[in-house]
Amino acid sequence: MQKAILLICLLGIINPVKGAEKHTKTAFENAVKKLALKDVQAQMTLETTDTGGSSILRKLNVSFGCFEKARKVMIEITAPEDLKGTQILTTHFTDKSRKDIIEVFLPSTKKIRKFRANNRNLKIPGTEIPMSHFSSTAFDDYLISEEEKDNFNGREVQKIKLQLPGNAEYLVIYLDVQAELLYRINSFDNKDNLTSNTEFTDYRHPEFYTSENHFPYKVHVYNPTSGKTSELTITKLSQLTQIRDYDFELAKNLQP
Repeated sequence: MQKAILLICLLGIINPVKGAEKHTKTAFENAVKKLALKDVQAQMTLETTDTGGSSILRKLNVSFGCFEKARKVMIEITAPEDLKGTQILTTHFTDKSRKDIIEVFLPSTKKIRKFRANNRNLKIPGTEIPMSHFSSTAFDDYLISEEEKDNFNGREVQKIKLQLPGNAEYLVIYLDVQAELLYRINSFDNKDNLTSNTEFTDYRHPEFYTSENHFPYKVHVYNPTSGKTSELTITKLSQLTQIRDYDFELAKNLQP
């Protein structure tokens, strides 16, 4: 994936994987579970800067809903004006026989486009943030192997490699095994070239959660090919007091 849970990646359930020591594997699975948001809405800012220093600021409302048959994430762009009303919906079905999907509604066309959720090249329009950051299946099917230890902002981290069977592209993840937190995800192509660097910082514990969940309130993505960077910041996180299927449907945008 270009990967990083955007945050979001922020919502995964990890399938059993092979090749890593049990302790590291468990810490990785728990780190991803700590990122799992449900029945909350996040207000975010997303600033993208090009190589010339010019930047564009977008504002997003992102809702996370957990239903009986599916887990959904709805992203609505509220600014700037030319993208206002754009909505992106990711759906992860609890029934494994059903394929997860990503749907995008563009006000300019009044149409909904659908993609496979495992399309790892999809990004939030005009940014470097991969849609997989908001997918609950972001790390499914990856094989894990341990790399060397390293340092991230003064913390000792374990580097682990994630690779899909038969795929030469891979990810290197920086994991704090003791705290069970993810700090960095680097994506590489089949020639070992870095294609994306994502860092998760400013972890917090929302006061309305009784669990030990922590969330990175900042996600920074750098694309060395384009030279662009995107900085996603959660400005507000609140509980959704009413969860309705209707609020997580794009078809309502097509109604007269």
